[in-house]
Amino acid sequence: MGKSTDRNIAAENEFAALAQVLIETANDAAHCLKVLKKNLSEYDSRHGNRFLSTAKSYMRSDIRNAKDISADLRHVAHKINKSHKYSKSEVVSARNMLNATANAMDMLKTTARHYDEKNGHATGVRGAIKNAVGSTNQKDDKYAKTDNYGPHGHHGGILGNSDTVEALVTSTLRDNLNLNVLSYQINTAEKSLSPSIVKRAKEAIHGVKEKLTGDKSSPTRRHSMTP
Repeated sequence: MGKSTDRNIAAENEFAALAQVLIETANDAAHCLKVLKKNLSEYDSRHGNRFLSTAKSYMRSDIRNAKDISADLRHVAHKINKSHKYSKSEVVSARNMLNATANAMDMLKTTARHYDEKNGHATGVRGAIKNAVGSTNQKDDKYAKTDNYGPHGHHGGILGNSDTVEALVTSTLRDNLNLNVLSYQINTAEKSLSPSIVKRAKEAIHGVKEKLTGDKSSPTRRHSMTP
């Protein structure tokens, strides 16, 4: 009975911590997306992008989607806080929302890469080739964009240009959002629902000892040992 009570208290503490981390992660995600929109506006201003050609406009739908999905982390937290008996269901809900949030953030990077490719700022080996071909074709065009060249440009070597929307999105997410803490707490809460391996091993050993003690005191064992 005591062990069961201790386990319930441990689960209660871990799930309370999980609810708190879910809310903090939702807040961090909301802040991260605000920073991203600000950074995209600065990028557009720096590159002279206007109206529908802006990176911010191109990514608006995916940013809104990421905001809506990450906000659902709070719903899972509220569900946990209202629960009187914790179960695997809350763990599954939290993990599903974590994965959905991670996928939404990854989609931002994918959309950013598409924007770069569309505007001749592709990254990677293929991007470097596209950019090189594009710059060769446009070298005589007085209206060709030269944002990526000159003493203030960030070329990023042969593998691509670091002054891209994809690089901006990646660095913004990296600097403002960490999902590892939530992932760790989900696993910890899940483990609190059942006895640890060590506890189970101790209980098994204790059971064996009790069985052996009982066997030694049994009439059958005493009789068999009598010469």
